[in-house]
Amino acid sequence: MTTIKQILAIEKTLENGGNITQAMREAGYREATINNPSNLTNSKGFQELCEKGGLTDDLLINALVEDIKTKKGSRKAELELAFKIKGRFVQKVDITSVEVPPVSADIQESINRFLMRDSDTTL
Repeated sequence: MTTIKQILAIEKTLENGGNITQAMREAGYREATINNPSNLTNSKGFQELCEKGGLTDDLLINALVEDIKTKKGSRKAELELAFKIKGRFVQKVDITSVEVPPVSADIQESINRFLMRDSDTTL
């Protein structure tokens, strides 16, 4: 069953260009829910609203296929918005620049012993 908050969240998401977190905040969701927007986007009511509004999986697939075939101008922003609204947009995060803190000497020694033990094992 669709809730008023879900309806508001979709309206706000469309108004703000796809920022679901902001839309959830404006719709009155609790901070715990806002911090995990998939609770909303994966809900049955939210998905039903998308379907009723015409944002179907078929529409997304057809738009993507058309975009790939024609390549006349970029529709990337529109497609990303649609995928975000449907909860199917995965934001990639670069973890290669994360600084890993050094390990203590005890932990490094344990790692070395473990590695040496494995290298002595024969198959």
